[in-house]
Formats: sequence, C-alpha cells, structure tokens
Amino acid sequence: MTSEPLDDSRSDDCVGGSSRGGAWILWLLHPKVAIPLLLILSLISAPLVYRAARLAKVPPADEPFDTKSVQEFVVLDADNAFVEYRAASVLLTPRDPKAEYKEFDKAESEGWEHATEPVQKWLAANRPFMELWRQGTAKPDAQYFRASEVRADTLIPAVQEAREFSRLVRLESSRLLAEGKPEEAWDWLQTSFRMSRQLGRHGPIIERLVGVAIHSLTAEGMVKWANDPQVTADLLRSAMRELHDEQKRTPPLSACLQTEYLSVIATWRSLCTGAVELTLFNVIGESELNERTFRHVFANWLSQADLPRNQRTKSLPGLFVFEPAPANIKTQPSASEVSGYVDQSLMGALLIPSGQQFFIATDREAARDAVLLTVLALELFSREHGHYPEKLDELIPDFLPAVPEDTHTPTKTPLRYRRDADGALIYSIGDNGTDDGGVFEKAEDIGYRIGKPSK
Repeated sequence: MTSEPLDDSRSDDCVGGSSRGGAWILWLLHPKVAIPLLLILSLISAPLVYRAARLAKVPPADEPFDTKSVQEFVVLDADNAFVEYRAASVLLTPRDPKAEYKEFDKAESEGWEHATEPVQKWLAANRPFMELWRQGTAKPDAQYFRASEVRADTLIPAVQEAREFSRLVRLESSRLLAEGKPEEAWDWLQTSFRMSRQLGRHGPIIERLVGVAIHSLTAEGMVKWANDPQVTADLLRSAMRELHDEQKRTPPLSACLQTEYLSVIATWRSLCTGAVELTLFNVIGESELNERTFRHVFANWLSQADLPRNQRTKSLPGLFVFEPAPANIKTQPSASEVSGYVDQSLMGALLIPSGQQFFIATDREAARDAVLLTVLALELFSREHGHYPEKLDELIPDFLPAVPEDTHTPTKTPLRYRRDADGALIYSIGDNGTDDGGVFEKAEDIGYRIGKPSK
C-alpha cells in the first residue's frame, strides 16, 4: 500500500493564509482602527437609518386622483373667459389716488346719489375695460393656466383685477337704477356673479377665494337691486330663474383642490432642483415623506369636499382634516393620523395651504347662495301680496320648491327668518353654530335684512 506524499507547499499556504487573515482581524479590532472605522460606518448609515425611521411614520399613498388627465386638460380659447380677461386687464384705469376709498364704497352700497366726481370719472374711464371683460363672462369656461404650469409663486394679476370689475359693476348697477333701468342693472350684476363662478374652476385655492369675495360683493348688489321698488314681479321671476342657472355653474370644490395639489407638488419639486438639495432630501427621505404627506392630506380633503357642510364628518381645526366616513374607516387614516403625518414633514406645514380657510369661505358662499335666492323669492312674494310672509313655508310651492336648508346646522334645519316692523331678516347661523339674531357685522350669521314691506 502506497500513499501520496504530503503537499508541504499547500500546507504552508494554508497556514500562511490563516495567519494573514488572523492578522487582518486583529488589525481591524485594534482600537486605533476599529473606533474610527465604526465612526465612519455610523456616519454613512445614520442618514439611511434616519430615512427609514421617518418614512416608517408616514405610510405610502397613491395619487389622490388621476393627475395626468387634470394636468393635460386645456380649455380652448373659444370657450375660455380668460382670453378676454387678460386682454381687458391692460385697459383698466386705476382709481384716483387722491380720492378716498369710502367714496367708492358709499356709492356702491347706498346708491348713485352718493357718487362723487372721482367715482363718476372712474366708472366712465373704465367702460372699454368693462365691455371687454363682460364678453369673457359669456363664455362657458375659464382657465388662467394649465394645471401643470401652476406653482405657489405663479402670478395671476387678471384674477386680482376681477375684484375691480365687480366693484365697477356695483357702481354701474347703482347708476342704472338711478336712471330707471333696473333690467340693465340686473344684467350687469349677473355678469359679475357668473364671473365669480368661473374663478377657481380650473385654478388654485387663491383664485377660488377671489371668486368667493366677488360672490359676496355681487350678492349685496343683488339684494339691493331686488329691494328697489322699480323692480317688478316679472323682473324678479326672470332674475330668480337666471340666478338659479348661474348657481348651478358653481364648480365642485374638488376641482380646485386637484389643481392646488398639483401646484403644491410642483412647488416642492422645484425646491429640490439643485444637486445638493436633491441629494440631501433624497438621502434623509424628505422628498418621499413630503409627497406621501401631500397625498394623504389632499386625499382626505377630496373625500369630503363636494359634500354639503352638514354631511361631512367631524374635522380637526387648523389643518382642517376630516375623520374618514364610516364606510372608509378601514381604508383611510384618521384625522389625527393625517395631522401627525404633517408634523413629521419638515416642509408640509409650509406648503400645504390652510384647508380651514378654504372650506369656511366656500361653505359661507354656499349658505349665501341659499339666502340670496330666498331674498328674491321674498321680494317676489311682497310684490304680489303687499307684505313679506310670516313664515318661509308660505313661499312653497309658488315661489320656491322647498324651504332652503341651513347647512351650517348639524341636522336639517331651515334658514332663520323673522319678519318685523322694519322688514325681514333671512340668514344662516354661520360658522360658530350659534344663532346671533341676524347680526351680520360683528357676528358670524350669514344673511341680509331686506327693506320695509309695503302695506
């Protein structure tokens, strides 16, 4: 029996390799090497650990709607009121800086007899502006910018000039009433009201809020118009039909919130365009965390936005996020969870607009709409009966199909109405949920006092 000789060279290599491996391990374990190495590894891994820990606090979320279709939507020029609005903007003559603003306000609210010379000159100088702007209100749609072009710092000057158009309309309406032309006065008020429905249809929150302000200003003019004794029952019937049609043009709040969401996302991404910012935000997870947060907040708002105020679930103040509807409790995070996601975001609170302001303003607008239509019905009743009704029920069915509901109450409750020696009060209780007796200037009630009925 023979045996192969031992391969001494291989044995030596193994021994040598083992020795060298042990030497490396001993070298790595030496404090002078191990401590700096651990520090370097910690510095490298810390942002990744931090990123993972932060992202774990905000779960992933899908886009809250079909963003591509909204980004690509374009209103053709033939249908787009902003074609005329942009062109008219350059024709606007500013107010006389020497005249006090209260001169203009008094002529708007109290009648053309209070129009001073600067007020009359301002109205006369802006007729080209008004006529061109009016052409825009006849169009069926309005889009200032495509949704893909809107950022937080996007300037929309023509939207701000819409306020001036509405003030000029109030003055023109006062002038026409003074000249015994109530039908023409209504036509101008109707154009201003229609414009308020166009603003924010495809624009961000700020554009919609300007529309709310114009709605309020125009509604005051319409109440004054309806109370004028020159306005006949036939004119009121026609105005009620037209107002009802205009109110149906009010865009859903979800449309505005979709554009606002795209604006917030685009604004955030524009802040991350630099190589340093992009690298830093990606390493610590801020980019992904912020976008997750934006998706959660806007998905929450969109789930409730198109419901009447008293049909929405409970909301948290401040950020104004809603509890999920009972059917969605298992699929949607709670209001406190969504609020917590925003707290985790370094930029979320800065870039996410105040939902509370948006919802309060548009809810007040909806209440004002109901009150305004009821005012016209009350004035029509007064023309035909010589007095206002004792109760709103008397308006049904000849003047209104049903008693308007106050959506600021948690249950189905009609608008507040009271007839007195000076006329009548019609109002919603407003945001505080308290009936303040129809005090509109210092309280939150939303409504109007209408003139003394004829006997």
